[in-house]
Formats: sequence, C-alpha cells, structure tokens
Amino acid sequence: MPRRPPGLSLVEVLVSFGVLTVAILGLLGCMPAAARVQKVSTMSSQALYQAEQKLDELLHQNQRLSGVALVDYPYSDASLRRRWWGESVDGHPNLQLVQVEVTWVEGVRSHQWVLRSYLAP
Repeated sequence: MPRRPPGLSLVEVLVSFGVLTVAILGLLGCMPAAARVQKVSTMSSQALYQAEQKLDELLHQNQRLSGVALVDYPYSDASLRRRWWGESVDGHPNLQLVQVEVTWVEGVRSHQWVLRSYLAP
C-alpha cells in the first residue's frame, strides 16, 4: 500500500475554505443589527442623561411647577425632546410630583424615558 505524503489534500483545503467562508458571511450579516442596537443604546444613554440633568435642575430650584408641560430641545438637531411638569399630590398640599420626559425617534419607532421625583418646596 502506497504512503500518502504529509500535508493536506486539495479536498481538505477546499472544505476548510468553505467552512471559513460560511462563518465569515454569518458574522458579516450580524453587523447591521449590531450597529442599530448600538445607535439605540447611545440615544437612550443621552436621553437618560438629559432627563437626569433637567430633574436635578428642577429639584435644586426648589420651586413649584405648573401643571402645564414646558418643552425644550437640548440638542440643536432636535433629536431629543424634553418635557417637564409638576402635579399636586392628593392629601399632601406641600408635596409636588415632578416629572421629566425625554423622547426620541429611531426610524419609525418612538422611545422615551420618564423620570419622576417628589418636591417639597
């Protein structure tokens, strides 16, 4: 029986390249989804930061807010909309519920963060 020379045969090399190609194509297919998730995560972090910043500002002012929502856009491109308002708390005349809402749109889907805290001016 003849001995086979050391090394890989052409068939083994072609099969390994085929497996490698399928694996690489599978990974490349995940890239757009990963980019979308990263963008939503970034906007969510920015929105939460803006909501926390506004809530801290309102709590440090220590003034009663009206029930009418005030609106601003913290970024010049209007990618985030921030609203805040106060509501009285039943049975507690000196207590006010302060709410800050930040909304943004990704594609056709709207997202929002709402932070609530109590204020006793």
